[in-house]
Amino acid sequence: MKFKLLAFCFTVLSIFIFALPGRAAAPSDVEALLDTKDCPVCILSDADLQGADLSAANLKVSSLVGANLKDANLRKADFTLAYLNNADLSGANLEGANLNGADLSSAQLVGTNLRAAILTKVDFNGANLQDANLEGSVLVGSRLGTANLTGTNLKGANLRGLNRTKVTFCQTIMPDGAVENRDCP
Repeated sequence: MKFKLLAFCFTVLSIFIFALPGRAAAPSDVEALLDTKDCPVCILSDADLQGADLSAANLKVSSLVGANLKDANLRKADFTLAYLNNADLSGANLEGANLNGADLSSAQLVGTNLRAAILTKVDFNGANLQDANLEGSVLVGSRLGTANLTGTNLKGANLRGLNRTKVTFCQTIMPDGAVENRDCP
C-alpha cells in the first residue's frame, strides 16, 4: 500500500516539475497519443491537436496546458487529474468523458459537447463555456468561480453544492429546464 501511495505521489510531483509554463509538448508524447490513444502523464502543453480523433484516449494526469483541441473528438476520453488550463476545446466532443479533478481554468469551451461527462472536482474558474452542452453532467465539488455559462445547457446536470455567485448566467438552461437570465445585458 505504501509503495502505491509513493508511486502516485511521485507521478503527481513529476507533473508539477516537468509541466512548467513555457514547456512545449514532447514530440514523442504527441506521436504516442496519436498512435495509441494511451498517453498518461504525458507532456502535451501547447500541442496542436485540432480535429484529432482521441475518442476513449487515456490522458490521466497529463499536461495539456494551452493545447489546441478545437473540434477534437474526445468522446469517453479519460482526463482524470489532467491540466487543461488555457487550453482551447471549442467545438470539441467530450460526451461521456471523465474529467474528474481536472484543471480547466481559463479554458475555452465554446460550443463544446460535455453531455453526460464526469466533471467532479473540476476547476472551471475563468473558463468560457458559452453555448456548451453539459446536459446530464455531474459537477459536484467543482469550482465555477468566474466561468461564463452564457447559452449553456445544464438540463439534468448535478450542480449540488456549487457556489454560483460569480458565474455569468444569460440564456442558460438550468438543471430543471428553466432559463436563467440573471446576467444578461
